[in-house]
Amino acid sequence: MTERDARELTPKQRAALPFFVGSKTIEEACKEAGVSRNTYYEWLKEAGFKDELNRVREEIVFEAVGLLKVGAAKAVSTLCSLLDRTEHPSVQRAAANDVLSHVVRFKELQELEKRLDEVERLINKQEEGS
Repeated sequence: MTERDARELTPKQRAALPFFVGSKTIEEACKEAGVSRNTYYEWLKEAGFKDELNRVREEIVFEAVGLLKVGAAKAVSTLCSLLDRTEHPSVQRAAANDVLSHVVRFKELQELEKRLDEVERLINKQEEGS
């Protein structure tokens, strides 16, 4: 969304954005923002409003992922430290299973990503030949 498009939002639309991003339901957001559901759905037909709503949502997700990345390093460290707890073999076993499970999932996702990249490459090559 360009800066000009963002300025085209009405003050009421701009004020309502946080409610549509932070509420659990559309009904709740509309009530908090002081607009009807019909108004919300009309606003969604406007490219400027829809783009700005999506931009704000993506920004929140990006920030949340950043926090998860910070926590992930600590979680991995904690999980790995549990592997050394000789006084509780059941804790060691559970930690070992968790670590192995995460490694397997990671490898599966890597393989899936490779396969998807190859499919996309083949589709693009086929489209270029058309």
